Amino acid sequence: MSSRKLCPRCGASRRIVRQHRWLSDGTIVQAKNPDHRMIFIENENINAAFGIIEEILGMSIERIITEAKRRATFDFVDHVIPGIVKAVVQKVGVRPVIRNITALGQVMGYGMLELSGLRRVHDEGDYATISTRDLYSLPLFCGDLAGSFNAIDRREVGISYREIGPGEYEITAHIKPHPLELMERLKPIPYTHKPGDIELERCPACGGPQALSEYQWDLERGIIVNRTNGRRMVFIGPSTIDTIIQELENELGETIPEVVIEAQRRFVVSGFYSPQEAATEEIFRNTLAIRGLGNLREMTWGENRLYVRLENPCLYLVMVGLILGLFELVAGREGQPRWELKEDGDLEVEVSAKA
Repeated sequence: MSSRKLCPRCGASRRIVRQHRWLSDGTIVQAKNPDHRMIFIENENINAAFGIIEEILGMSIERIITEAKRRATFDFVDHVIPGIVKAVVQKVGVRPVIRNITALGQVMGYGMLELSGLRRVHDEGDYATISTRDLYSLPLFCGDLAGSFNAIDRREVGISYREIGPGEYEITAHIKPHPLELMERLKPIPYTHKPGDIELERCPACGGPQALSEYQWDLERGIIVNRTNGRRMVFIGPSTIDTIIQELENELGETIPEVVIEAQRRFVVSGFYSPQEAATEEIFRNTLAIRGLGNLREMTWGENRLYVRLENPCLYLVMVGLILGLFELVAGREGQPRWELKEDGDLEVEVSAKA
C-alpha cells in the first residue's frame, strides 16, 4: 500500500527522506552523491518562468530545456544505480530498473508515470514508452527519460511524444543500437558549501524536516501539494535550471540574465507568492532552507530599500528576480536591483526604488 511508503508521523515520502539530506547550511543534497544539490520548489514557478522567458524572447526554448535536463538526469541516475545493477541490466533486462526510476519520479512530484511499452533486442527498433498524466513539465520529463536510458542502457536515445488526452502524454524513448558516445559531463556549477547553523526541526519518526508535514504526497498521481495553499511542489536539481540559463546565454547573448530576472520578477508580482512568506528574516530563512535555496544571513529593509545576503545560493538570477519582486510587492513601487556574486560565493542583492 502507498501509505506504507509515507512516514506515519509527518506524512513525507520515506524514499525522499532516505535519499536526501537537508543540511545546516541551507542546502539539500543527494545522500549518495553529496556534490549533487537538489531543491524543493513550486512547480508553477518553474513552468511560468520558462513561459515568460519564451514570451520575452519570442521563441521556444524547449530544445534547450530538454537537453540540459537529459544531461543532469544522466548524472543523477548514474549515481543512484549501483554498478552491479548496470551490469545485470545488460544481461537480464531493464523493466525492474525502469519501474524503480518511474517510482522515484512519482515521489519527487513528476506526475503519474507508467511503463506501457518496451522492445529491447539491441537493434534499430528498440524503444520504451512511458504513459504519463499530470506531468510536472513536458520538456523537462523528455530530458528525464532520455537521460535515464543513457544511464541504464548506455546507448544513444531519441525522444518523441504524443498527446492522448487532456494532461496525458505517451512519451517514447527510441533507443539506438550504437553505444553511448563519451558524453560531455555537465560542467559543475560552482555552488559553495559554507558551514551553517540552521536547525530544522526533525520528525522523530523518519528524521526528515518536520516542515515536510505541511505537504501531502499523492503517490498514485505523483503529485506533492502544499496542504495550506494547494501549490504543487517538485524536487529538481538546481544545476538543471542554471545550465538551461547558461545555454540560453551561450546561444542568445549577454541579455539573458536580465531576461531571467525580469521573468521571475513578473511571476512574483503576479501575486503567486505572499509577502508574509518573507515577513521576517527568520521566516524567510526557514522558507529558503526547506527548499534548499541557501542560508539567508541578512535581510534588511530600509526606506525604499531592501538588502539581502545569501550564503550557499543557487539559481542566482532567479533569486535576484524573486527579491526584486518581493520588494515591489511590499513597497508598491518599481525597484532597481544591484547584485553581485562575491568571491566567497555569497549572493548580495540590493533593491532600491526607482526615482
